Amino acid sequence: RLQEYLYIIIELGASKEGLASYYDRQFSSLPTDAHVLVSNDGDALYGGEYTSLVDALRKRKGSRVREQFLFLSPDGPVMVATQPLTYQDQVLATSAVARLLGSGWLQRQESKSEDYLIFFESDGRILWSSNPDYRGLLIDRNKQMLVDGKRSFYLREVHLNGAAENMPHLWFAASETYLLHMLTRYRNWAYAFSLLGGLTVVLLCWLMIRNFRRPFAQLMEATEAMVHGRLPVLNRSESRTELDQLLNRFADVLDALRREKIKVKRAHRKLQETAITDSLTGLYNRRYLQEINPGLFAQVERDGRYLTAIILDLDYFKAVNDEYGHLGGDAVLVHFARLLKHNSRANDHLFRIGGEEFLILNVAENPDDSVALAAKLRELVSESPANYQGESISMTVSAGISCCSGHSGEGSLSRLMRAADKALYEAKASGRNRVVVHTSCKEASDSARRRVKKLPLSLVHNTKKSS
Repeated sequence: RLQEYLYIIIELGASKEGLASYYDRQFSSLPTDAHVLVSNDGDALYGGEYTSLVDALRKRKGSRVREQFLFLSPDGPVMVATQPLTYQDQVLATSAVARLLGSGWLQRQESKSEDYLIFFESDGRILWSSNPDYRGLLIDRNKQMLVDGKRSFYLREVHLNGAAENMPHLWFAASETYLLHMLTRYRNWAYAFSLLGGLTVVLLCWLMIRNFRRPFAQLMEATEAMVHGRLPVLNRSESRTELDQLLNRFADVLDALRREKIKVKRAHRKLQETAITDSLTGLYNRRYLQEINPGLFAQVERDGRYLTAIILDLDYFKAVNDEYGHLGGDAVLVHFARLLKHNSRANDHLFRIGGEEFLILNVAENPDDSVALAAKLRELVSESPANYQGESISMTVSAGISCCSGHSGEGSLSRLMRAADKALYEAKASGRNRVVVHTSCKEASDSARRRVKKLPLSLVHNTKKSS
């Protein structure tokens, strides 16, 4: 429904006053800092106050695929996920959600410490840091060192996939003094315990290997994996040594990045579902019809079956809107869609293709099954009125059915839909509340019966039992 709404606004020039409230209902629950909607012309249809994000999307004008990228805003690096919104194979606009990775985000990932930190850097200068005291300091990228007066830090860069060329670099830093202090402590312990004999020295070496080499090796492996774009899982240590605690804190940072990645994937999934379904009824929309069209015709050709199309149109629906308003009309549409879902077959594909117009596509051995389904739905609708604010709204439906064993492609789908439309027009013209079958289905039914007659007698009996 969002795509249809955008099409009306962008292509037909309708007012976009209700777009903001509709967009809020769809995406306000997402865990993001900003979400915007930008047309192909670069106009901000929603979220215009996020100017830097809108400008970044304008620079990527024309993208027809969903993507994830990072760009630099005045408040810090921004992680963005986008999804193009299309209607009838035409890209109307781009929807995007974003998360700011600035100083606030860094400080939430890592508590203030004098021994280790994470920060963003550009041209050798720290822009944002988990410890605000280090903002503005210079680093030596060649030596991968940070010197703050008498304190020095060893640095490791964290690779960011999809980052723009001007994007600051993300670094993890550990204090040289802190590491040397730990090494000195272990060395003094070795000197002291060496006086107690060989057994004490062996025990001390074992402790050093366990408490130093393992977590340090894990840290090196983790940073190497992050350089290649992976987010490894680090097992936390129960030891209380400083290096083990450093390892645990680094594991917390990886967990935070992993959670953010999961949130972005969920946002992508939500955008994808919105792109192929009608938000009011939950049925598929025209975009999904174009996507599954080749597969359905391929199945028809492979299995020697028939593709049937049932177009259903609610009778006198305009009168319902006039009497009960659009909310009453929506209640009727939702009620009808629920009847379709509860009474359709497992292999039926259900679509809402217009205001009060619906479509059922099915690959069947005998088109008579689809005719029986349409007749059943017609009777059921007339016997099941919708309920709106305590009032029963009676309704009827007209249906047109067409069939084909044609060849895959847009042309075959167009012919199938035109034939069903023609049958629906005849149903409307002959008094409504009836089902009209196009001649293509009658020919297909005769062909299916002839094919059954040609089967061996045992197979014919089995076919009748299964039906």
